[in-house]
Amino acid sequence: MYNKWTYIILLVFLSSCYKEIIYKEPDSDLFQLTVADETEKFIYQSRDTSYTVADHLTTLRFNGEELDLDEIRVRGKSALRFRRKSYAVFLNTPIFVESRNGLETKQLTRFKLIALAQDYTYIENRISFGLLEEAGVMPLFYKFVELRINDATQGIYMLIEDPEQYFLENGSEYILRRGYNHSIDDSEYFPSFNYLSREAYLNRYMEIYDSLRMKQEEELFSFINERLDTDQYFRKMAIDYLLMNGDYTDEIYLYSRVTNGSIRFRIIPWDYDDVFDDQPHEVGIQWGLGTIYGKRYYPTVASVREVTGDRLIFSVEDDLDYTIAMDSVLYDHYSAVVKELLLTMDADLIDRIFDETSEELSSFYAYPPVVEQSRYDVEAADMEAWIKNMEEKRSFLKERLLDMKMKITAQ
Repeated sequence: MYNKWTYIILLVFLSSCYKEIIYKEPDSDLFQLTVADETEKFIYQSRDTSYTVADHLTTLRFNGEELDLDEIRVRGKSALRFRRKSYAVFLNTPIFVESRNGLETKQLTRFKLIALAQDYTYIENRISFGLLEEAGVMPLFYKFVELRINDATQGIYMLIEDPEQYFLENGSEYILRRGYNHSIDDSEYFPSFNYLSREAYLNRYMEIYDSLRMKQEEELFSFINERLDTDQYFRKMAIDYLLMNGDYTDEIYLYSRVTNGSIRFRIIPWDYDDVFDDQPHEVGIQWGLGTIYGKRYYPTVASVREVTGDRLIFSVEDDLDYTIAMDSVLYDHYSAVVKELLLTMDADLIDRIFDETSEELSSFYAYPPVVEQSRYDVEAADMEAWIKNMEEKRSFLKERLLDMKMKITAQ
């Protein structure tokens, strides 16, 4: 671990590296939203309200070029509580956005601009997505951008491809966002390939959860695996354990693939702004937990650990994850996937993801007007806080990864 003198030396060194670019605008993609003055004021002042941004002046530009805007909506559960809002953007004509490494471009017609208002140094989604990419379960395009409203910077945003665009481009007709107690928060249905009914997709999803009490062990695993890509799901669970992902159940999309008339769901992780948490979301709450096995309640972290034991499972909020923790055969399948995944991960991988994140954010943190916007978030940040947080989390993940490898070897 780093001591305070290490941090002081590191801060002095990195601050000197950035001295030459202080007060230069970030070298990043720029979105410029133009609205009437009263709309701008309403955006800043509104709370807990979703709405479409639309007045006689509304336009959106990307790197100076006006976009063929269909709709831009203020969105998100958490961001609605802050001045800096998140947005869902729908275009009539696609734009081409350069990838993070500058080697390719992505065509987008639907995407989100995420304010990251609950992450005081803006790194959590980026680090999480990088690890999920390495695990083969993060297919969406994403990168840091700047957003301005009427020429006033709104600070650092993360552009991320809309899951609904991704599923349409990948031969799927149906996508859902999982809610608490295996409900469906949202879904989209576009019959264009297989022409199966919406009910057929819905029933296939519900069969996963209906089976949890009716089957067990190998029969249960085979039944679930026919309906859900369990290799993907297990890999996500492993990354969630590594990251200590506290907010879990409703942060996942499932999109359908059909082979020989049989529906099987694949997953898209979403919204990793609650990681490095000391406890999973289910601790101390009496709502949101799955009820297939009756009413469950976990007053403390220790009560969750009574269920998970030494298993590499961070949360049992969802009934599926609870079952994986409790059914020895399901856990054996999960454990095998985790062992395979951990063979591909080491300290160098973590260093690479953090170094990429540092490179992508450095010009933002070197430009005070951008960083000053953090005062509107859950907690204000600056370059010193960012550097310190980056190094603390880098060290933490290396140690936790090593601990995971030791535990999985012992099982």
